[in-house]
Amino acid sequence: MAGPFAADDVDGHLIPADKKLTPEWVASLTQRGRAEVFSGDQLKYVGMPVGGIGCGQLYLAGDGRLWLWDIFKCNYTRETGHGQRIAAFTLGGHYAHPVAAGQEYTKRNGADVAQGFLIRVKASGESTTRTLDRMGFPDVTFRGEYPIGKVTYAEQGFPVETKLEAFSPFIPLRTKDSALPATVMAYTVTNTSKASVEVDLGSWMQNATCPYTTDAALGQRRNRVVQADGRVAVLSTVEPTTVSQGKRRGAGIKDKHGYGSTTLTLLHDASEAGLTVSAAASLTDPDSPAGLFDQAADLAQQQDAVQPLNEWLVGGLFAAFQLAPGESRTVEFAITWYFPDYNEKGPRRKQMLGIRNFAKLRRHYASWFESADDVADYLCTNKSRLLDGTRQWNKTWYDSTLPYWLLDRSFIPLNCIASQAFHWFDSGRPYAWEGVDCCPGTCTHVWHYAQALGRVFPELERAFREKVDFKAGVGFHPQSGIIGHRGEIHATPATDGQAGSILRAFREHQMSADSSFLKRIWPNVKKAVEFLIREDADGNGLLEGKQPHTLDASWYGPMGWLSGMYLAALAAGEAMAIEMGDTDFAMQCRTLIDRGSEKIVAELFDGEYFIHKPDPAVRALNSNKGCHIDQVLGQAWMKQVGLGRVIPKRETVSALQSLWKYNFAPDAGQYALDHVQIEQAFRWYAMPGEAGLVMCTWPKGGATEAIPGDRLRSEENPPVYTGPGGYFNECMNGFEYQVAAHMVYEAEPGDPLVEKGLAIAKAVHERYGADKRNPYNEIECSDHYARSMASYGVFLAACGFEYHGPKGRIGFAPRVSPDNFKAPFITAEGWGSFSQNVADGQQSVSIGMHHGKLALNEFVVDQVENTGVSRAVVVVDGNEIPVKFQTQQGRSVVRFLNGIELLAGQTMSVRWTT
Repeated sequence: MAGPFAADDVDGHLIPADKKLTPEWVASLTQRGRAEVFSGDQLKYVGMPVGGIGCGQLYLAGDGRLWLWDIFKCNYTRETGHGQRIAAFTLGGHYAHPVAAGQEYTKRNGADVAQGFLIRVKASGESTTRTLDRMGFPDVTFRGEYPIGKVTYAEQGFPVETKLEAFSPFIPLRTKDSALPATVMAYTVTNTSKASVEVDLGSWMQNATCPYTTDAALGQRRNRVVQADGRVAVLSTVEPTTVSQGKRRGAGIKDKHGYGSTTLTLLHDASEAGLTVSAAASLTDPDSPAGLFDQAADLAQQQDAVQPLNEWLVGGLFAAFQLAPGESRTVEFAITWYFPDYNEKGPRRKQMLGIRNFAKLRRHYASWFESADDVADYLCTNKSRLLDGTRQWNKTWYDSTLPYWLLDRSFIPLNCIASQAFHWFDSGRPYAWEGVDCCPGTCTHVWHYAQALGRVFPELERAFREKVDFKAGVGFHPQSGIIGHRGEIHATPATDGQAGSILRAFREHQMSADSSFLKRIWPNVKKAVEFLIREDADGNGLLEGKQPHTLDASWYGPMGWLSGMYLAALAAGEAMAIEMGDTDFAMQCRTLIDRGSEKIVAELFDGEYFIHKPDPAVRALNSNKGCHIDQVLGQAWMKQVGLGRVIPKRETVSALQSLWKYNFAPDAGQYALDHVQIEQAFRWYAMPGEAGLVMCTWPKGGATEAIPGDRLRSEENPPVYTGPGGYFNECMNGFEYQVAAHMVYEAEPGDPLVEKGLAIAKAVHERYGADKRNPYNEIECSDHYARSMASYGVFLAACGFEYHGPKGRIGFAPRVSPDNFKAPFITAEGWGSFSQNVADGQQSVSIGMHHGKLALNEFVVDQVENTGVSRAVVVVDGNEIPVKFQTQQGRSVVRFLNGIELLAGQTMSVRWTT
């Protein structure tokens, strides 16, 4: 992507100012390109989460196998005994040491489950059986479009092609339907030969209930073939063994991890025309696929199969059909599970075990279903809505002019909610680690970077605000206004997390249909803002005292980063106060914003970027004269929620340009090794040869003053981490994404700053290339790290998206190819596509609703350069709608006199004429 570089390029600073990006790579930043398809060795590390929200962690491998069956339990505490090894799982060790599909993920996560799919084809008197994986089809290919994994099995000379779509139902805004403990495996088989063929699709699955328990005295596993309207299933359960003297032996099995049930389900009626369904409650030799079809029997002949806990029990389902030449048929299987209880908690009370009332909490689906068979029934009953809705979202997301790589990467990190990083309790409260098993408490100073969840499933982020951050007795302390930065686990505030939670409260209000949510939480939100105001002891609009934050330290003295976040929180407080009719408080916030906006430039802008002025009386970590990645994060947040400015544009853009100049390293891994002036050890999030935006650099000196008592290290990074030291030499995706989004938001179409922002995001994308590690697992302190959901902000910036549900206002300002642009959008009650075109000097746009509805009072778009505007013609369903139109600072504003409501299937077109 860049280079080559000579010694002169890094003279005085280890990062070259001229990145020497190749023209081809620069062009790829904005070109549509081609969808990435993986094959061969690229399949090695693929692990895409394909379970429902908060339902554990189940991976789809690159060849279509399922692995990492971490659905039976969760870990309540972070791993212990890792000795601070940089290679440890919860220090981000899977980045430098990725786990191949099927290998041991960790000592504590997942279970081994025998499961797979196979196909038998009879043609021209010959019968061939293949497993649907890389063993059966060496040339298998994988295309990941989260939430759907798409796998193709084909071989020259083999008479059929089989395509798999694997996913858990996923429909933006429909949280329940997207939080099912279920994975759909939909196979479409096409006869590519010139003769008719007979096809058998089959699957086997182990009864893996209580997978960590092998004591036969405790219980037994049972498989039962269940036939119901629209489905056939092998229901797998576990139970105590016998009844003796009125008492059931093995009753303690109910308290073990994995007590519950699973199904292997065929989502078709047994009497479906052209389909012959058979099953086996017990298969005798599942390791020999060729013989499995011979063990299948008619459904009427099925009897329960039972085995003790120390014996395997594997069942199977089979579907047979015929295909004429060129004909296709789709057969949909599903795997469902039901493990609602947090068993084997033990006596400890730390981390997850310290959650309020945790002893009484269950997984969210406990109140919806009573067994895995219930889950399968819900899936079957609502099959068309759930499966078609997921596919419709997938089509909507990729029906865009934006580059494939950007669409892929900006959505992938949202899959953390389908990993063990995320829980949703039956009380309605969500809970999350920062990443899988690390660190606890839905940490405010990490999660506030995440933009995806609040936009795709706003119900969950509203629940975080209402049931955690602003809930007295959990995260909120009404006497002080402090938001505990890890809920009830850590009651102390984090300055950035406190400000970020206030900003998120406003975002969640914007993503609501009305003001009822804000009305409920506003009194506590106001108290949270007032806490920050008290921290500004002299009322000058800057924070200068102790400021705990996301780099696991407290810094002292004013800095662009945290004072900017304070000002942004004030701006959100002002906006919410105005909407709540609290004009006095709004004026108080505005006074401080005005002071701080001037002071932050006068005191902290060095002519290029914003610095930190450490308190000389306190010996603490600091960034002093360094160019720090989050220096204008407050203004970045302002862009995400459409609130204007707290830091002037000129200085903001200069700071962003400085981050590009001084911090974007074409070889970030080598930079970390070479920059020995700071940190005795660092974690690997960019290897030598990989590009990235470094957390902090010191082009003007000061590196040796940043960590008091720090010693120079050898060029070799030691294997043991020595503790928080600012993380200055590292690259961390979430931080990089927020800068990338900010660059794009601040720029106009065609501005080089757009390319720089996209370059930062694409550098992360390429670090997660399939040939190096799992593309679907973004890592910081652990796997599936929540901060990476900042990637969605890059997508929003590329669209120039803004939205305020209660006000009925939506806007777009495409930064990439504005004369021919199309992209999806999500609002409070619906989603669809926005498109914009320019022809003959006239600009036209349209909004097509694909799901739900959109209530509008105002529609705003940026005027494309060299187009004329004097009148807006708005048409819905062929009828022109009366509107009021005006232009404001290069923006076209359309106001609907009586408001309008667009429903799914409707399109609104707007054409501007001169």
